Amino acid sequence: MDGAMGTMISSPEKDSLNLTSPELIRSIHRQYLDAGADIIKTNTFNSNAGPQDYEVNLAGARLARAMADEFTAANPSRPRYVAGAMGPGRDGAASADAYFEQARALTDGGVDFLLVETITSISTAQSALTALHKLPVMLSVTISEDGNLISGESLNAFCSAVSHAKLFSVGINCGLGVRHVRPFAEQLSRMTPTKISCHPSAGLPNANGGYDETPEEFAAILGGLASEGHADIVGGCCGTTPAHIRAIAEAVRGISRATIERL
Repeated sequence: MDGAMGTMISSPEKDSLNLTSPELIRSIHRQYLDAGADIIKTNTFNSNAGPQDYEVNLAGARLARAMADEFTAANPSRPRYVAGAMGPGRDGAASADAYFEQARALTDGGVDFLLVETITSISTAQSALTALHKLPVMLSVTISEDGNLISGESLNAFCSAVSHAKLFSVGINCGLGVRHVRPFAEQLSRMTPTKISCHPSAGLPNANGGYDETPEEFAAILGGLASEGHADIVGGCCGTTPAHIRAIAEAVRGISRATIERL
C-alpha cells in the first residue's frame, strides 16, 4: 500500500484539492506508484460528513483510478488497485449514513476496496459495516500505547465484534509508529484468519513537525512482519513518504503472496 497523503500536502484544504488542484493529487499518487505501491489510497479521509462531500469523494476516486489504470496499462502483469479511504468522521464517530454516502461516491468513482481506517472504537467499525456492502471492505484501527483501541476496547474484542462480516482485511494504522505497532500486529494476525494490513505512522511529530522513523527502519520492521506471515498488506500513514514506500517495496520483494484479484 502507499503512504501518507495528508502530511504530503501543505495546504489546509486537503480533500478539496481533488477539485481545486487535481494535478497535485495526481503527482502524489504517481510518486507512490513509482515507488512501488500496488494499492493507492484516495485523498478522501476527511470527507464523510454527508451528501455535500459527494463531489470531493467522486473526484478523489477518479483521480486515483486514472493513475492506477495508467500504471496497469504500462505493465498489465502487475495491476494496481485503489482503496477508497474513509476516516472516522470529524468527531471520531462517523454515522452509518455518512459512511454510506461516502461509499456511494467512492464506488461511483471506481475504487476496488473501501478502506475504513483510523477506527477508534468498535461502534465506529459497526457503523461502517452497516453501510458498506457492494465492495470488499478493509477495516483498520488505531491503537493507543497499551495496544487497545482509542476507546479502550481490546483488539480481541474488536475481532470478535466484526467476525461475522465478510472482510477483505483487518489491520492497524496511524498511531505511535512502526516500532510500537509491530507486536500488536503480530497479536492481531493470531486472532483472525482474515488478511492483515499494517500501515502505521512514521512515529509522532517531533519538535520541528517532522517524523523520525526512517524509510530503512520502517521497511525493515514491516518487511519482517510480512516475511513472518503477520501482514499481507503493508504501507504507511502520517509522516511516511514515497521514500518509505520504495524501501518497503524492496523489503517485501520476493516474499510469496497470494495474487489480489480485481473484485
